[in-house]
Amino acid sequence: MATLGIDFGSSYSTVSWINPKSGKLEAVEFDGVGNVKMPSVMLATKDGFMYGFQASSHLKGLIGAYEVPYQERMEMMANFILDLKRKAKPKSTECFFEKDYSHLELLKLLFHHLIEKSKEHCGSDYVVDRIVFSHPVENPYFPHERVLLIKKAFHEIGYSNISTMLEPEAAVKGYSLDHQINEGEGILVFDFGGGTIDVAYVKKHFGELKIVAQPKGKGNCGGQDIDYLLYEDIRKKIREQYDFDISQNGKVIDHIILSKCEELKIDFSEKNEAYETKFYVKGNQIVYRLSRNAFNAIISPKVQEAINVAKEVVEEVKNKNYRIDKVLLIGGSSKLTMVKELLSELVGNTPIETFGKKDIAVALGCLSDCVPVQQDEIQTPEIEEEEDEFVLNEESAIRERSVGVIHRGLSEIQEKYKRSKQLKK
Repeated sequence: MATLGIDFGSSYSTVSWINPKSGKLEAVEFDGVGNVKMPSVMLATKDGFMYGFQASSHLKGLIGAYEVPYQERMEMMANFILDLKRKAKPKSTECFFEKDYSHLELLKLLFHHLIEKSKEHCGSDYVVDRIVFSHPVENPYFPHERVLLIKKAFHEIGYSNISTMLEPEAAVKGYSLDHQINEGEGILVFDFGGGTIDVAYVKKHFGELKIVAQPKGKGNCGGQDIDYLLYEDIRKKIREQYDFDISQNGKVIDHIILSKCEELKIDFSEKNEAYETKFYVKGNQIVYRLSRNAFNAIISPKVQEAINVAKEVVEEVKNKNYRIDKVLLIGGSSKLTMVKELLSELVGNTPIETFGKKDIAVALGCLSDCVPVQQDEIQTPEIEEEEDEFVLNEESAIRERSVGVIHRGLSEIQEKYKRSKQLKK
């Protein structure tokens, strides 16, 4: 039997599992060469759907297919699904080749593909019997009904044992697997992903990582939204220069140009002061070049929205007299220079850290509680003053229970110490 931890992202999805042979938590590799991020994309065709890498490769193939008439290319573009996580609703449908598909049906198809590809990594000897998936902090743009819809999709493709975890909570738990977090240390998690911004304050208390301040989130505020800002700037300039709209009828996105915007955004995570990208529009090669100042001016509205979410959490942390010992950046958009600069202004000299380029902390964190703890890793916690733990509508109950927990913990520690002394004698 095997359990999968799934970070279903707006742009990419990652999966983790506990390898029964080693007992270690690992990231699933999808193509055998170390690629741990599968594009969360689908492409409808007359014969069915393409998913993940196949759909993404088909899109990239169109980038150089300038011999394909523009109208035909735009019709193919209309059949790509790039943001199912962002827009999935229980009663909504999409129409492809004169057939309607509910968002639930599309989620089921995508998840089935994701899990089947994960099984190829895990091997045929193991049967997946449990799913733990992460989700953003619930907000008007990512409501509770969407979490339930995702859970229903997993259930209807054959999985009854399903658990959930908040993305920022999973992120810091994944980070803790190979990074030391000391007792009492407080971490501000800034998860700026493809479609949402999620910010939470997590503190290590009695050996456990707990969210101790109200987590905040905002939808339509992620890397894809930054891509769209760049896309709209390109669209405006092409209309002015060529009197032509790259979005057919103002509705169909040219995903080739949008993919170029994503590449440009990633480029600006590096240190150069200017970058450019090239593409063709109706036989004309377009060179789109931006200085860092121009890039920052374009993306500033979305970045500022994300920072404002962080400000809300930081304000509550200060009001509770908690200490932020470090900031953990999660998600591709968090690596933008502008994001780091504005966060530094917000938290001062507090260290800002990342999980690394592969950014798989959330998927790993989904299963962190399932990893067997080695005996030499168990540490006796230091006894601190009682703290408030944030749990929705349960703060008073927690305060009443916490003193009893501390006393029981002290008694157990003292009893173990006495027994060990007796054994030594």
